[in-house]
Amino acid sequence: MKIRELIADYLKYMKALGRSYYTIKVAKYEIRALADFMEKEQRYNVEDMTGDVLRKYQEELAFRMTAKGRLLSLATQSKMLSMIRGFTKYLKQKDYLMHDPGESIRLPKKAKRLPKSILNQTEIKKLMDAPDMQTNRGYRNRIILEILYDTGIRRSELAEIKLIDLDLDAGYIHICGKGNKERVVPLSKRACEIVQNYILAVRSSFLNGKDPGYLILNRWGQKMDPNGVWAVVKRCTYLARLKKNATTHTLRHTCATHMLKNGAPVRHLQKMLGHESLESTQIYTHVTINDLKAIHAKYHPSETL
Repeated sequence: MKIRELIADYLKYMKALGRSYYTIKVAKYEIRALADFMEKEQRYNVEDMTGDVLRKYQEELAFRMTAKGRLLSLATQSKMLSMIRGFTKYLKQKDYLMHDPGESIRLPKKAKRLPKSILNQTEIKKLMDAPDMQTNRGYRNRIILEILYDTGIRRSELAEIKLIDLDLDAGYIHICGKGNKERVVPLSKRACEIVQNYILAVRSSFLNGKDPGYLILNRWGQKMDPNGVWAVVKRCTYLARLKKNATTHTLRHTCATHMLKNGAPVRHLQKMLGHESLESTQIYTHVTINDLKAIHAKYHPSETL
């Protein structure tokens, strides 16, 4: 059976599954593009759609140029290939194919980017000193900065911390992370003392009616949402007059990088940051390796030979 004859059936199948108009439109375009490619290879029938053909098509996508003369991004390639895999899976389910050739396609992974901004110790101190701790608002903002830098947790995770999640005597915080995966992260003794003082003397000033039980409260006495946490960090960055564009995620990157520089094992850091894959944590090793390379270039005698 001709491949083009099955495209319309597959699009009807997608519509029956409740796929959006845009998704169906993209699938139509991508599958027709595959059919065009196969016809150039003198392959017209569904049984001609093999793993080798799809791998050749994937190679062709890797070198395809956009209208602006640029290579297709990995994200675009991945989206196109995902549409093809959906089509081949359908063909297998409907018994047009004995085996699903789409299973042989490995979607290109998005390149891991190095963190854009890492704060040094001087910049961290400036940031920590930015909030006015003589005021309740300033003290609360300092707590936000301290926990983010000390633990490397995400802003969404910080917003969800409740008083019952804290064990300040032992120095731990119970965190509910991405996908509701739970972990326990350590908190330094110095940070524990500041948090304890906040709970005893400052936090009650933010309450307005029933206590919601969250550690960080906004001016209305409710849980501060992740965007509110982000805004606090941006405000403190402005007050500290930092030249770098520091955000909540900058503190996460900085925490990880500083710990690695001081000899923290990558495996332990992975657990602390809540990374499912070690690959996500290892990106920080590239930052420290770059530092090592700069030191090597400056001090190794071979550079002067």
